[in-house]
Amino acid sequence: MTDMEIRNTGFPWSAQGVNRALSSVGGTVAAATFICDQLQQLQEEEEENSTKENGTNRNDSSSPPPPIWAAHVAGGTHHAFHDYGEGFCIFSDIAVAANVIRQRYAHLIKRILIIDLDVHQGNGNAVLFQNRNDVMTFSIHCQSNYFSK
Repeated sequence: MTDMEIRNTGFPWSAQGVNRALSSVGGTVAAATFICDQLQQLQEEEEENSTKENGTNRNDSSSPPPPIWAAHVAGGTHHAFHDYGEGFCIFSDIAVAANVIRQRYAHLIKRILIIDLDVHQGNGNAVLFQNRNDVMTFSIHCQSNYFSK
């Protein structure tokens, strides 16, 4: 990386920095795929139960499934672009996770909404998904707080 690229990311280049960037992405992908695996398992169980009951839908009279959730506190790196990082963001963990989910679980997840509640606009994610119909970003940030400007 050039000195300017290092300055734009906000991190000095180090093995620890590489590990942090990779584990951030890995943790977000793991949390997102956990949710999809659980949803897929519920869907398979529903189909199996419907078949056992001669096509009747058990969901009509049963209680809803328990909530499924996962979290990753080291993620949220929304200032990274395709070919460079900025603002302490080397990769966009959210963009990687969204792409993994759309690739692996396209039969289950048709569209993704990324809700970004940071003080700065998620400029990297906005650019990464600007021409995609299957992933939408919604950024709520402080007025006049666009990161790259």
